[in-house]
Amino acid sequence: MWNLKSRLLLFAIKSFGRQPWWLLHIESSILASVMSSLGGYRKKIVTDNITRVLGQGMAPRLSKDFYTNFCDISFESMKMFSASDQEITDRVTYSRSGLQLMNRLYAERRVVILAGGHMANWEMYAMTFSQKIPFETMALYKKLSDPMINEEMKISRERLGLKMVEISESKKWMDDHIASHENSHIAIGFGFDQSPSNPYKSWWTKFLGVETAVYFGMEKWAKEYNAAVVYGAVKRVGRGRYDVDFRLVKEHAVESDKGEIIDRCLGELEREIKDAPADWLWSHKRWKHNRPAEMVVQQRRFECKLDS
Repeated sequence: MWNLKSRLLLFAIKSFGRQPWWLLHIESSILASVMSSLGGYRKKIVTDNITRVLGQGMAPRLSKDFYTNFCDISFESMKMFSASDQEITDRVTYSRSGLQLMNRLYAERRVVILAGGHMANWEMYAMTFSQKIPFETMALYKKLSDPMINEEMKISRERLGLKMVEISESKKWMDDHIASHENSHIAIGFGFDQSPSNPYKSWWTKFLGVETAVYFGMEKWAKEYNAAVVYGAVKRVGRGRYDVDFRLVKEHAVESDKGEIIDRCLGELEREIKDAPADWLWSHKRWKHNRPAEMVVQQRRFECKLDS
């Protein structure tokens, strides 16, 4: 039964995504209007998160803009199954300075940690960066609950050269890769702005002015492999069109203080949210954990305040 349901769902997703981009965006606008007025996906979470960070007065307007972003990336993700490789790469532009940075790090035979948040259409960025930089590329991901859809999604997202490795298998994959490649040229994509599962094993700090548990794994990897840490900032410049800018966070991770890399990356994400608040994933249960009494809130040194 589940196999049949999965096949039907996958057929529906692929069929819907075969529509032209312009029609998908018209339909996205209609659905976003309905969701923002009548109650959309995780509406209470969206409203509560915006209110927590920006105040109640911002919630109605920003939630409406958020649902436009949310519907756009949802429909564009369906389009990824049928869009040609050229269509996708033509819609994501990379800054010259960012590519120069990545080319230099490649020439220096560095391991690179590519940090990023859930801004705009991060999936189109994740799909295309392997085409734009000379590195072998890998990204960590969490498996979908439906095995068939998960496999189809993985095949679709890997077709431009990105290797996707499930989180629980990623450390072994990385160690095996390093061991078998003496001069490894690899860039690893980390999405670091989701809520950790265990608040007792998290890095607690302020993010967007709110006490927040943060995954520490990205910094741990960066120091273990003495990686260069680069932030990938994604900006929407039109419906279904995005600019990406690679920004150096830390040249040598081992030379940073504990928590510095997390702090700097959070600052970059805050800067993105300040510039385009509706493009962040406000529907995520970012603040579902309360800080355990024994966990200390770490001070910020590189915070970007939204009201500054």
